[in-house]
Amino acid sequence: MQRKTTLYIDIDDTLIAQVLPGSGFDLRPCVITHLTALGRMYDCCWLTSWPYTDTGAGVSVATLIRSLYGSRINETFRYADWDRDHPDGKAGFVLRDDAPRDWYWLEDPIPQGERAALTTAGKLDRYIPVEPAGPWGFLDALNELFRRTSKTAADIRHAGARPEWFDRSALDSDR
Repeated sequence: MQRKTTLYIDIDDTLIAQVLPGSGFDLRPCVITHLTALGRMYDCCWLTSWPYTDTGAGVSVATLIRSLYGSRINETFRYADWDRDHPDGKAGFVLRDDAPRDWYWLEDPIPQGERAALTTAGKLDRYIPVEPAGPWGFLDALNELFRRTSKTAADIRHAGARPEWFDRSALDSDR
């Protein structure tokens, strides 16, 4: 069986962002729907500074997703236990020797050192930047991911989703 493409996903400024100018931080539109479909299309892995389980602070990936009615996402997504002291940051994790060969990384703008590490490794094209503000940064990045991985409307439907769930104009309309 062919292994699915690995998809690394950040949380802050990727899934949760300042959606409205001057507002607090909110979940971007349709995130749970998008994550559910992504979990069927890719081998998804959280690559975030958030701990996976509660360490006493009450904040964790598992708690966040469960509280958003995404328990199935918790069952299918993996968690990257990356070295926060690595000189290349998260890029050090995606570039490690035992990393999957076929991967993409959705993340808000990365520091210059991480960008340089990806460039040196010839993997900058595997990083898909997510606009850190506004409602559509994550969705726009998903559509770029689909373009780069040649996913079609049929692939989206095969994952049990609807292509219009990934169409900004359909989601932004006043239906």
